[in-house]
Amino acid sequence: MQKSQPEGTIRVTVNWDDLRFVLAVERAGSLQGAAKELRVTKATMSRRLAALERALGVRLFERKPNGLEITDAGKKVAAAAAGMHERIGKLTDEVAHARDDRATGTVRLTAAQWLAHRYFLPALGELKRAHPELDVQFVGTDRILNLAQGEADLALRNQWPAQQSLTARKVAELGGCVYGSALYCDRRGRPASREQLRGHDVLAYEGLGGMPGFEWLREAETLGAQVVFRANNPEALVSAATAGLGLTAVPCLLADPERALERVPGLGFSRCDMFLVTRAELKSAKRIRVVADFVADVLQRNRAAIAG
Repeated sequence: MQKSQPEGTIRVTVNWDDLRFVLAVERAGSLQGAAKELRVTKATMSRRLAALERALGVRLFERKPNGLEITDAGKKVAAAAAGMHERIGKLTDEVAHARDDRATGTVRLTAAQWLAHRYFLPALGELKRAHPELDVQFVGTDRILNLAQGEADLALRNQWPAQQSLTARKVAELGGCVYGSALYCDRRGRPASREQLRGHDVLAYEGLGGMPGFEWLREAETLGAQVVFRANNPEALVSAATAGLGLTAVPCLLADPERALERVPGLGFSRCDMFLVTRAELKSAKRIRVVADFVADVLQRNRAAIAG
């Protein structure tokens, strides 16, 4: 419902664009100088000021032999114009900043292939819908890419970076355990400690990495066990364990869904921190922050399975 106007008041319609002419004349002190500043003709200046004076019903400038002298009413209008000019300038800057701060460009994200396939790729559509100008390139690999040399922009790792040029934040905890197939365990037994590994077959992670906390399993021969299979991919270890080839330590999120596998709790449980790593100079870039928050959110939503 439109409010009625109080008795005795008169609604004045003002072309707000005319206010800048008042401000220009006050600064220049003459029509000619103001016209030059605004890049219009002197006649246009005079016409716009006259229109504003008619609309307001007051004289804004007194014509003097040495130029124009602003009136008290004119000073109030000029002050209002200056305030509007400042607010419009601030608004323009904020809008320009918001436009420049859009998530655009390419982000190369590296993570373990088995993790990316299960969690990140299925959720990628959400990120693309929210930020259509963002190009995310997944580099799914078990090789540790060199972020400092630009091989990737963002990496999900289970170790805090040693290089000072890199920065990191914790985003999840990864749980792991020793698993074996029920068939294998029924046939060979369920060791309740490392000392009981003697005579068992072990499937070990080849090279650096593997499930933190179970590095000792690579040297299972010293405990009297036999390493019968090695792989540099935990999914391969899960497949070998499912086939009944032996015991292996892998992330719970890979082995728990396999009905053929069971945990061997006597050999311990491990949990390690997971970090998002990037170069320090990229940390505050909008595209990096958006992808980092996306990864952290996906991990948070699946934290129970990831923590094991």
